[in-house]
Amino acid sequence: MKKLFTLMLAAVLGLLAGVAQAKAVTRAFEHDSLEQIQASHKGKPFVLILWSLDCVYCQASLDALAQQKRRQPGLAVVTLSTDAMGDAATDALIGARLRALGLTANSWAFGAQPPEQLRYALDPKWHGEMPRSYWFDAQGKRVAYSGVLTPAVIAELSAH
Repeated sequence: MKKLFTLMLAAVLGLLAGVAQAKAVTRAFEHDSLEQIQASHKGKPFVLILWSLDCVYCQASLDALAQQKRRQPGLAVVTLSTDAMGDAATDALIGARLRALGLTANSWAFGAQPPEQLRYALDPKWHGEMPRSYWFDAQGKRVAYSGVLTPAVIAELSAH
């Protein structure tokens, strides 16, 4: 009986852990969020990848980054979906896509402010083309890249 109870308790705890992981928090990106992201990575390089659910090229870039992260676990990846948060179906799709790739650790999605303002807060020179990524070095300098990320591009941008 005690063994059965222990097994049931382990199963329930496993389910709860799975639910907690499935509900990984995607935070709302607002005008000051980039500062928060940079502060949380101070002194460490990271990549910020902007993507959208309906951008086929973005999916290819996310796939390439996820593969690189599996090979290089120390690669810090921050994802930012330009799809607005707040719609349950969209939020679920964002979460499902990032969970499938193992990229839920630091995920964001556009918040309540107009997308034009959020794009400007990210980069006044960015006009919305995607996929878009920003490669930050340990000193906080960034290199912007527009286009599909491939293993060769990731290797080149990671070297900066």
